[in-house]
Amino acid sequence: YADGTPFLWVADTWWNWTQKKIRFETYKTLVDDRAEKGFTIGQLFVPANGWGGASSSLLDETFTVLDTAHMRKVENMIAYANAKGITVWVHGWWARENLNEIAGEEKMKRWWRYLVHRLGAYNVIWVIGGEYNMYNYGGFGLPFWKELGQFIKDEDPYDRIVGAHNTPPGWKGGADAPQWSTAEVMHDEEWLDYNQSQVGHGRWYNEMIPDVVAEAYAKKPAKPIVVTEPWYEFIEGNPTPMDVRLAAWGAMMAGAAGHTYGGGHVWRGHVPEAPAAGPPWPIEESFETNTLDYAGARSMGHLATFFNQVEWWKLAPHAELVQEYPDKYCLAQPGTQYVVYLRWGGGAKVDLRPSSENDTFEYRWFNPDTGEFLKPGTVKGGGVRYFASPNSYPAQLQYADWVLHISR
Repeated sequence: YADGTPFLWVADTWWNWTQKKIRFETYKTLVDDRAEKGFTIGQLFVPANGWGGASSSLLDETFTVLDTAHMRKVENMIAYANAKGITVWVHGWWARENLNEIAGEEKMKRWWRYLVHRLGAYNVIWVIGGEYNMYNYGGFGLPFWKELGQFIKDEDPYDRIVGAHNTPPGWKGGADAPQWSTAEVMHDEEWLDYNQSQVGHGRWYNEMIPDVVAEAYAKKPAKPIVVTEPWYEFIEGNPTPMDVRLAAWGAMMAGAAGHTYGGGHVWRGHVPEAPAAGPPWPIEESFETNTLDYAGARSMGHLATFFNQVEWWKLAPHAELVQEYPDKYCLAQPGTQYVVYLRWGGGAKVDLRPSSENDTFEYRWFNPDTGEFLKPGTVKGGGVRYFASPNSYPAQLQYADWVLHISR
């Protein structure tokens, strides 16, 4: 925040929750659950051109007439989330093929001007467009989106942060203007306050997250980087909770300022009064399962619990401090504090220098699956020390990921 208060980005994808059929009470259940779990952001599409036409769009087909009753409902949704401590990300357009012809520059700017002045006094984040680079930037080309970002920044008297949501290579429509993060093409824009990455959905995309984040993190001048669309937890067990945690913890270890989750009924707004179509996307079609409590969603809450107890904003990526482990994930303030993510459990060596052997460190094991801290231990500084995670394979046949926190 502007007063220096650190803000940990723990977000949820609420893409389709502005559709008219969803009852406000259903939305409140979502917000209450996410607030209790420790989520801090709801990524909400406030669409001029929503999915499903009139069911979600706030403007008519000509993009000139506002549905005022629908807008009041959306405003109340944002106010309720704010009251629960959740910041709301707002983006008013989703890139479409030939969006330049369907809507055009004037109508897109007009809608953004309205959103900024209607909603700007709330605790919101502006995102110039969803998958703005899809179909060759919706036909506009990159210069228009850069101009739109500056336009939003200039319109906003409250100076809310502004970003952009990308489409990755290999994703439908992304091949025309591929980018793993906005750092590749927008980093130097003065209005861009932070970088976003969408890597896409699938294990091969998921494994790329630490590298994509690290590349954006290394850009100069420094700007925060967050993954705002990872591999969704589509149905229970796919992806696995460990895959969800790799995305989140791997991003954080690479220098991200937080992470976004998507899963269950939430990302599609799939609720009894507004069921979403299933194929080609996998989705839990039944409403008997409480998908708000998928294991990956709970794990995101545990991540928030952990980092809210750590001065995470003082830490930086230091993979070189981890030895004899295949995937080296480490945040550190060398000689003072370390966070190490062991995605396979087991053990690893950690370089505790530049401390001396006269320094004593306390270490704690944190279970990212349950949110539990185990009893702390102590170790001397001054060199490289070995740490073995609890209940490791083969004593425990099911391997598990662990987080190690070391502080002097």
